[in-house]
Amino acid sequence: MSVITTLQLLGLAGLLSYGTARLVAKTGLIGYSRYTLVAVPVTGMPKMPRGYRVENMSFDQLGDLPINVRKEEQERWFAQGMKCLVAFNSKDECVGANWVGPGPFDEIMVHLRFAVPEAAAWDTGLWIPPEHRLGRGFSALWAGTADWLHAHGRQWSMSWIADYNLPSLLSHKRMQSQVVGHIMIFRLGRWQFMAQGRPRLVRIDRGARPLMQLSLPA
Repeated sequence: MSVITTLQLLGLAGLLSYGTARLVAKTGLIGYSRYTLVAVPVTGMPKMPRGYRVENMSFDQLGDLPINVRKEEQERWFAQGMKCLVAFNSKDECVGANWVGPGPFDEIMVHLRFAVPEAAAWDTGLWIPPEHRLGRGFSALWAGTADWLHAHGRQWSMSWIADYNLPSLLSHKRMQSQVVGHIMIFRLGRWQFMAQGRPRLVRIDRGARPLMQLSLPA
């Protein structure tokens, strides 16, 4: 993909965000992140590909499956009401997993809590092992996510994506995703500032997380 095409797709803000994030990461003391908030309608999600299935699995059922989330993180996500949807192919091989739930959801990457509308769910941590990324695991996971949303009376899946993560932005766009906002976060030592959250300035080792109340497309 040419530089011009990438610039057209990401926009100048996305490229500047990528460069800034890389620069401040080297300092260790300062942190910077900028994310795009997206909503994917159930109607844009794919159908289950033949030979695949998705199961809603508990902590105990996950066992030794090759999930990319550590056990302690799994427990934390389950405790927040998240569900782990695991995709299997016709050989009963685990080809990926996605985490979805009604929220609110406390993010660990930054000091922040996401709250979603009743018609939506929050999804985080979609993952496919490298050896299965050329298969239909992605389609299977999203088809399983659509089934879960239908079963719980929800019409949208919401998530956040680093605004320079072009592959993820494009894959969501193919499912008719809509951008519903952006988040810009600065961290200096133990202090975090986020213009969109409430409260805006917090000390990350004390007190409640700022709340980010998400809204669906108009």
